Amino acid sequence: MANQIIKIGLTLTLAFIAFNCSNSGPDLSPEPTRKVMKNIPDWYIDLPKQDGYRYETGSATSQDLQLSVNKATLDAASRLAATINSQMEGYTKRVQEENGLGADSDILDRYSQVQSQTIATALQDYSVAKKQILEERSDNQDIYRAYVLLEWDEGAAHKRLLDKIKADKEIYDAVRASELIKEMESKVEAYRQRMGG
Repeated sequence: MANQIIKIGLTLTLAFIAFNCSNSGPDLSPEPTRKVMKNIPDWYIDLPKQDGYRYETGSATSQDLQLSVNKATLDAASRLAATINSQMEGYTKRVQEENGLGADSDILDRYSQVQSQTIATALQDYSVAKKQILEERSDNQDIYRAYVLLEWDEGAAHKRLLDKIKADKEIYDAVRASELIKEMESKVEAYRQRMGG
């Protein structure tokens, strides 16, 4: 039995090595040329800043133009989600500290759930604000390098979250005096004014 497992393992290893050696397509991650470095969009290096919005960039390469854009968008969306989730963890900690809620508090758990569900939905509301595609050559093959800038409306997300918190009277009563809720209300008011209502 042990010999059979070793044979299977060796066979799989050799097959993997043979596949990798024979799969010598173009390098889809070539080192950027001077031309590529010179043409990196300014907004990719210095993210725009605008009240009520959050921005994130992504870059990817592919032999297929649309796939390069899709991969770059996914890269930027993953970074955006990580940043926002980190911020939301900070919000939960602030709610706990500002309101004297213990880590095992039912109110804190419910607040955290409402926040996670609302932000998970709101994260889908990003839009591609800008994109730039450069064509490169690698191993005599065309490679497309896409740069993408995502824009996420933070004010709209805060409005949704605040609406959900207010809909649960017990949670709202427990946290409404906190500085965090006051900050959120201020951001939501700025969002309403920005949207003309």
